[in-house]
Amino acid sequence: MKVAEITCQHLLSGIGRYGWELASGMQEKGVLSTFYKPFKSGHPDEVYHRKDWVHGYSYRSLRDLHPYLLPWFIKKGVNFTKSEILHAHWFLSGLAISSFKKNPKIITMHDVSLLHLPEKGSRYISYYAKSIERFKKLEIPLIVVSENAKKDTIRYAAYPEHLVHVVHNGINHEQFFPEQNGIKRPTNTYRFIYSGGLGARKNVSLLLRAFKRIESKFDVELVISGAHPERTAYPELVKELKLNRVVFTGFIEDDKMADFYRAGHTMVFPSEYEGFGLAPLESMACGTPVLSAKGGALQETSGNGALYFEYDEEDLAVKMIQVLENRSLREELTQKGLQQASRYSWEKTVDRTLEIYRRIS
Repeated sequence: MKVAEITCQHLLSGIGRYGWELASGMQEKGVLSTFYKPFKSGHPDEVYHRKDWVHGYSYRSLRDLHPYLLPWFIKKGVNFTKSEILHAHWFLSGLAISSFKKNPKIITMHDVSLLHLPEKGSRYISYYAKSIERFKKLEIPLIVVSENAKKDTIRYAAYPEHLVHVVHNGINHEQFFPEQNGIKRPTNTYRFIYSGGLGARKNVSLLLRAFKRIESKFDVELVISGAHPERTAYPELVKELKLNRVVFTGFIEDDKMADFYRAGHTMVFPSEYEGFGLAPLESMACGTPVLSAKGGALQETSGNGALYFEYDEEDLAVKMIQVLENRSLREELTQKGLQQASRYSWEKTVDRTLEIYRRIS
């Protein structure tokens, strides 16, 4: 079996990271695979190109034209043989491979949330929707990352059920595990943390408003990681709410994320929708208790490893106080979280993906 994995994003993104974990796992399984990824000289992920099975393709961003031109750059920069299975990661890579008629193809869409929960201000919803229609017309199988995402794909994209396959994401347990040489947490201040995107759908405003209810009553702080907070309304909301103990870290590199999780007493994840929900599981794997909303697949993937709250700032504030004041509850959530996180691994993701490759080849 020969496989070409194609990602449209650098490896510092979630989609890029998925591609790297999958491609690396294929190598460990002895699969003859090639991994195509974007290349830009001086980019932090340039080091990955030292692997002889990693091939870079050049591109130019060209601002707003980037999504429309990137599939062309991908097609220009790849060199497939007719015997290879082409596995595209996300729809831009999918568009690139869709014109290769003689190769078996599959696309990891993760989910189709942009069809039913479009990001505010996004210019590309129509382009995204038309791309999925093209995949459907060509009868290209899709991989999504949860049963919930499969239901949404069938419902909102009208994608044929037999072409939609569920493959859960994995967790790298060599990277995400409890601190073994002492927990690196503040001793006097209780630290709530959030990690993830900062788009409107991530609902960080709910977390900030709930934190407002407890900040003056307890010795607490809230640390929020995510790229470019200055481009969002959240720093202004912090000023509006007169919050004093909120910190935005900006982007944290992947190899430092485990320490970020370990340094928190409780992770709070208020997202309105997740196709999978990797950050809560990574936090659980690091031994940090999780408070989670229920949107999308969050209950499916986090199971009984998290304490759930309603989309209500009072309910969230009450749950934050519960974990803050109840040590036995935190210990229970830690143990349940570790058990839940242990169910996911990239090896399982690779094995399930290989089953699908055999089915379509």
